[in-house]
Amino acid sequence: MSQHFATIFVDREVADHPRLELILKAISFDRKVEVVGETHPGGGLLITRNRGKFIKPCPGQKGSVCCGYWVVEWGLGCPFQCEYCIIQNYLPARDLTLFINWEDCLEEIRELRSRLNGPIRLGTGQFGDPLALEEFFPLNRYLLENTMDIEDLLIEIKSKSDRIDLLPDVSSPENIVVAFSLNPSDIVSRVEHGTASLQARIAAAKIAVGRGFRVAFHFDPLLPVNGWEMAYRSVVESLAGIPVDQIAWFSLGTFRFPVGFPERVLACHPKTTLFREEFHPSFDGKIRMFRPYREEVYKVVKECIDETLGEVHLYLCMESPHVWERVWGEMWSSAKLKHWLDSSIAKFHGNRL
Repeated sequence: MSQHFATIFVDREVADHPRLELILKAISFDRKVEVVGETHPGGGLLITRNRGKFIKPCPGQKGSVCCGYWVVEWGLGCPFQCEYCIIQNYLPARDLTLFINWEDCLEEIRELRSRLNGPIRLGTGQFGDPLALEEFFPLNRYLLENTMDIEDLLIEIKSKSDRIDLLPDVSSPENIVVAFSLNPSDIVSRVEHGTASLQARIAAAKIAVGRGFRVAFHFDPLLPVNGWEMAYRSVVESLAGIPVDQIAWFSLGTFRFPVGFPERVLACHPKTTLFREEFHPSFDGKIRMFRPYREEVYKVVKECIDETLGEVHLYLCMESPHVWERVWGEMWSSAKLKHWLDSSIAKFHGNRL
């Protein structure tokens, strides 16, 4: 079933781009309006070009241990409506901005490879869920089919969708990580509106492994609701059949948000229960759960993953070195974390870091 939009806004600069017609044929809409620029008018889908940079370093927060990840700014927005999603801070739910000058994105990836030494981890899931859009916006397919010749490049496709059938078979599937954001089924049904079920995501992960892809999992945000210890343990145990050597990494992060974000969420989801926990200003200016409490959450989930899955590349996302030290028992730096995660690429290519 094609996705439907009330209005399609087309930037005059891409009106003749060959990719535009392919997108318009794959969706349905009530009207098409020509606009100028990449500012979303609101109320539909904006198709435009990226006038800035496609490839950017992941926006780690000041004071956080950062992993040296790179992200693709392919647009902004998501068809899903997760109540905790920070995209609501920038764009109304269901509005999408899509950049279609992918040839410039590919050129930037090649330029990045030419000036950096060592592995590059590049993700497409920072600004929305492009796998959920793949049926009419096949950016992931384009990147996978056109980067297989680039040495030491790993592309992570992170999603709450299960549509891995839309991904192409490629010559080096080990260069691709198909990642899934996970939460217990009750949380998925209550706050991750429109997404694939937990069971469907895990089934998709197992199919991805069967196709030769590596997989990754992200508990981010961890939401410690009533009975969270057993609920998250159940999720981890459901992954036990996946070969550990096919799991590229596993990240943990707790719910965090900027000042003013709850008001935006409540405007869209007035019955949300996300903000019933006690939150405090944190080291990076964001609002987070009380530090000792989130450290305890991390320790419990980490222990469960260690016991169930064994040796995996497990890390904290956007946490301070002091939180790392109290959870891991040792201090971690950004350089150390980057080196450790880069080794996930190196071991598949016979490289030494």
